[in-house]
Amino acid sequence: MVVAISFFSLLYGCGSGDEWQATSQPVTEIPGSYRFPAGKSIIAFSAISTARLAASVSALDITLTLPQGMSAVTAGGLSGHVDDASITAGSALTGTNLAFGSYSASSRKLRLSMTTTSTNYRGGEFLRLTCDVAPAVAITLDDLRALNNPVKVVKAIGYDPHTISTLQLTSSVKVTIGVK
Repeated sequence: MVVAISFFSLLYGCGSGDEWQATSQPVTEIPGSYRFPAGKSIIAFSAISTARLAASVSALDITLTLPQGMSAVTAGGLSGHVDDASITAGSALTGTNLAFGSYSASSRKLRLSMTTTSTNYRGGEFLRLTCDVAPAVAITLDDLRALNNPVKVVKAIGYDPHTISTLQLTSSVKVTIGVK
């Protein structure tokens, strides 16, 4: 009886929960109708596991197409290696990370890759790409998503330290597109 009274006394001081709702900040998500402004825009890529992963993700390789009026900055001009300053590891990665890619201006196709030494990455933002958006074009996030529905995951690899081998995770990973 004494334990029950002590427990309820402790809960009494916790409040009703209404105070939490009044002070918590709502999560804002960028709507698909978001229009990319002319100039530089940052596209964020996030991974979501569609099944239980046998190991953390250590490498992802994806392809996508950019809409007319949007292009990737390359080191040599129109096509080729994506400029190193334009592609960075995403906010969900820890440890040493490598992000790189290639772009074909004629087909507007991108191939982007990420590798990480993190042993706990299983989802979240893994890559950011800065793109150029031409003036006087109207490109929305929904336009980009529709053109790449779904984003093609060429390969997703995990590393299992127990067996000291890599694992194929491609069929268990989905990639989504957002804006930063």
